[in-house]
Amino acid sequence: MRLLHTSDWHLGRSFGPVPLHDDQCAFVDWFVATAVQQGVELVVIAGDVYDRAVPPTRSIELLRSALVRLHDAGISVVVIAGNHDGPERVAAYDGLLDASGVYVRGGYDRAGEVLQLQFADGPLSIVAVPYLDPVLQPIDAPEGERATEPAAPVEAGSAGVPLVDDSDLVAPRVRRSTHHEVLQAALERARTRGLGARSVAVAHAFVTAAGRAPAESESERQLTVGGHGQVDAGVFQGFSYTALGHLHTPQSIGSPTIRYSGTPLAYSFSEVTPKQVVLVELGADGAADVTPLPVPVGRRVATIEGTLEQLLASPRPQHVDDFVRAVLTDPGPVIDAKVQLQRVYPWVVEVQLRPADRDDAVTDAASAQHRNRLQPIEAAAAYWADVHRRPLSPAEHLLLAMGLQQVRQQ
Repeated sequence: MRLLHTSDWHLGRSFGPVPLHDDQCAFVDWFVATAVQQGVELVVIAGDVYDRAVPPTRSIELLRSALVRLHDAGISVVVIAGNHDGPERVAAYDGLLDASGVYVRGGYDRAGEVLQLQFADGPLSIVAVPYLDPVLQPIDAPEGERATEPAAPVEAGSAGVPLVDDSDLVAPRVRRSTHHEVLQAALERARTRGLGARSVAVAHAFVTAAGRAPAESESERQLTVGGHGQVDAGVFQGFSYTALGHLHTPQSIGSPTIRYSGTPLAYSFSEVTPKQVVLVELGADGAADVTPLPVPVGRRVATIEGTLEQLLASPRPQHVDDFVRAVLTDPGPVIDAKVQLQRVYPWVVEVQLRPADRDDAVTDAASAQHRNRLQPIEAAAAYWADVHRRPLSPAEHLLLAMGLQQVRQQ
């Protein structure tokens, strides 16, 4: 049987000030036509179908149109919610659509369920695990999926934050599970229910292999901080194919059969890798043959650099139809730079001023390094001082510390 893997449609998104609805419609048209043309029997959409929890009406209508057309073509569809989606909205009809061959899953309720689908050449087991936010893990999660540890006291850091007596705030608490732990638990439940000779896992996660970080882009929303959002690829061992969503760059993770399809369109200037969907030929014995299919719709992205005079004097025709970010190296202010550049590059959406004699790399690196060292209490206190132009008072600091401790306990 043939499976077509895609993810991260982000319906409703814009590129800078430019709405992408028309490009997304063009992709959906191409995608449905390609699925039919390739004789696909199953489409998998691995999360982030929408760009935000409450999507525009026309984006909801576009997803419905895609599902209806795939259904009318006799193609089964599995859709999971990602971290951008509102799981309760994506899965509002969870289970009710199953009889039609459209399987929509979101949230914890059915994580670990095994879908047993029948195709012409035999059965296929599918484990569809939507993005499982550890913060939303049910309080009655099975034993072994939660752990307890002493609560660490709130600490004052090195950013001039006043010390407070937090001894009354220290209490044992339930440790929040990592994304690896909740996803692994769901997959283990599926294994205990039985997988057939061929099986597919569908998940929305930040997956790493052998400690190596995958390729990221500027348009992804971080799942969690401090590494708690990372999932080891080993949790997918034993599946014939794993269809991943979340990262916007198409890539395999530790194995040719554990893959991100990436976004169908470019959503940031870092996404210069050609876009694709993944065609998977699954044998009855579970052997998987993977073929990336390039997506021919949507604009490419380009970053051009130089003084305004240089960029206008030497046009680059290959970027006329691209979304363009112009980095201007003029030593002084530039008047109406975007208006002038749009005469040559109609799709300029971003202009940065970076004089050639300024070393932003050193400044940015130092700033990022400093931010990464801040404790939550320090970061919050620094933000307060920046907004209110004064430091926290001792009483305000104590109130903030108590609030942060309560969040930790939850």
